[in-house]
Amino acid sequence: MMNRTRIALIKRIVADYICVNSFNLPGRIASLRHVLSCRSRQAGPCSSAFYFIFLSSLLFVRCSSSVTTTNDSNYPLTNEIAKSQTSQLSVKIPHGWFTATDNECNCIDLWLIKDDYSETLNFVPLNLDTKSSHEMGNDGLSSALQASKDFKIAKYGKSLKGFTDEEQFELNKKQFAAYQYIDDAGRNVRVVVFEHGSKFYEVSAVPLKTNNLPELYKIQNSVLSSIN
Repeated sequence: MMNRTRIALIKRIVADYICVNSFNLPGRIASLRHVLSCRSRQAGPCSSAFYFIFLSSLLFVRCSSSVTTTNDSNYPLTNEIAKSQTSQLSVKIPHGWFTATDNECNCIDLWLIKDDYSETLNFVPLNLDTKSSHEMGNDGLSSALQASKDFKIAKYGKSLKGFTDEEQFELNKKQFAAYQYIDDAGRNVRVVVFEHGSKFYEVSAVPLKTNNLPELYKIQNSVLSSIN
């Protein structure tokens, strides 16, 4: 029987493989069973019991990233412009929304609020330290995404239940990365990370008094498509 370290390693490889190649799942599992040899110097062939446990565990794999599933961006926008307080970033304001200034903590750089106060879009710059910026290298967006999640972990601690619905997508030839989480008020927040100029930002779509999350995320994408 294989040791636990080797089993964990194989399960990680398979999880990554299936998450990236989720189509034709049964065929890919069969292929992986053939490709991933269970032989080693210390152990013989895997038993049927191992294959049963191993393949059954795949049912519980939750991919951490996926192809875009929240990519609608056709919500109508006005010609009114909302501008960042600290940079050249600007976006168009959606119909039925207005812009406001954060006078309490001065932590929101650009703030959009729905007329009935049921939804908000909060643009916040990701203030990465020098080491983090240097380590980003050519994969800046992925590194900024991880930094954004690290900030959430630091903020919520053990109350944070994890991240879901991760995706990468493109709007007007600009790259974005997103994830969702449940905040301390039980709200399903969608965060999108992007680069503008020499800065990275995150914009959080926060449902204050609404259950229409698909429309909120559509508005978020529509606003992002107007970045200038």
